[in-house]
Amino acid sequence: MSKKLQRSVLSLTLASMLGGCALFHSETKPALQPYERWRSENPAPSASDVDAELAHDFWTAFDDPTLNQLMDLAFVANPDVRIAAANVENYRARVTATGADRFPQLGLGAQAARGKGGDFPPKPANAFSVGLNLTWEIDLWGRLARATDAARADLLAQREVQRGVWLSLASSVAQGYFTLRQLDSQLEISRSTLALRKTSLDLFQLRFDGGVISEVELAQVRSEYEQAVSAVPQIEAAIGKAENALSVLLGRNPGPIERGKALADLRDPDVPAGLPSQLLTRRPDIRSAEAQLAAADARVDAARLAWFPSISLTGLFGVASGDLSALFNDGNQVWSGVAGLTQPIFDAGRIGASVDSARATREALVAQYQKTVQNAFREVDDALVSRVKLREQLAASTRQVEALTRYAELAKLRYENGYTSYLEVIDADRALFSADLNRIATQSAVLGASLELYRALGGAWMDKRIEAQAKPAG
Repeated sequence: MSKKLQRSVLSLTLASMLGGCALFHSETKPALQPYERWRSENPAPSASDVDAELAHDFWTAFDDPTLNQLMDLAFVANPDVRIAAANVENYRARVTATGADRFPQLGLGAQAARGKGGDFPPKPANAFSVGLNLTWEIDLWGRLARATDAARADLLAQREVQRGVWLSLASSVAQGYFTLRQLDSQLEISRSTLALRKTSLDLFQLRFDGGVISEVELAQVRSEYEQAVSAVPQIEAAIGKAENALSVLLGRNPGPIERGKALADLRDPDVPAGLPSQLLTRRPDIRSAEAQLAAADARVDAARLAWFPSISLTGLFGVASGDLSALFNDGNQVWSGVAGLTQPIFDAGRIGASVDSARATREALVAQYQKTVQNAFREVDDALVSRVKLREQLAASTRQVEALTRYAELAKLRYENGYTSYLEVIDADRALFSADLNRIATQSAVLGASLELYRALGGAWMDKRIEAQAKPAG
């Protein structure tokens, strides 16, 4: 290789290294309307307190060891967790493949040929050659660098998608467990009510047989008994479906689910809401949207840089011989080096259309980013409002059950003393049964609101678990 060619290659290499900074760089984050405070204002904790709280496994705040065990099972066996991990590795490989375009590509080539040529009549001749082929596109303007930046941003977005999968799974398992414990409590109330109504039915049957009461009163009591009978299988069916749904989340076939503490014994934690601006650094969906926007910026730059000339180097070094046995002994050394420059002049609008497409994609992602941030604020605000109002509702439901319990006792006394008909007893018992079931549902909803606030705030609790999952076993 001549010194002149060496200087040219050195200059182009230096230009390629400097070309890592592209000529264009789009603005990533759009301007957002600031969100000053939540609708339901709690005492504002410090940012460090909130982040420290959300860095821990949030479901442990409900203080149920069985729930903790179910969560560990889900993180190991749930298919979505494995799918998310595989997708991250897929995007990691894409970064490597895209970045490889910036480096020289070296290959080994071998060729064997036989043909006729030369003097007349032509004589058959053999030709054998072995050589190393070198190709390298000099990234003078940074187009390949920006393509690599886009691939890296895609990887970051996919990592946040993985974090979102873990967050969604944890929320779904906890909510499924709360629903199951709610149904268990409602089933217990229904069976208790059924037992009491069966006792009343047997008593009224004896009174009817003895001619003390009319058939109308017996029919009223039987109607209430049958209503309680029908409620039990309905709740039992719902329990079976809830167990099956939770089993799938745990990555196993449908079946029974272990139980821990009763719904009333689960602790309702105080979840710190933090500051609205902190959501931008916690929530996986927001961070994923930011990464997608960064990838779109890089692709816009890469598309625009396609207008610039591309410079490539190709080279060959090897040996050639007409005799295969003498190829590596007496063969002739051959080499060549070519530097080429390609400048687009007319492409029927292909590059311009690619730039327009990349810009349009970016505009859509800007709008998606704004929508994601606004939705995050809405979810947190909704959860805060729900926590406050559902607690108020639970307190009222508890007082209602207490009042109806007293009403049922008094109605029964009034009936037994002949002051009222049995319809008043039925009305009180029916209202108490309905209110008690509603109280249990509200109690579950209070826990669900706390759970939803944890989910909406994001957090970093899953990072260590994902890192541990990625490490090879042993």
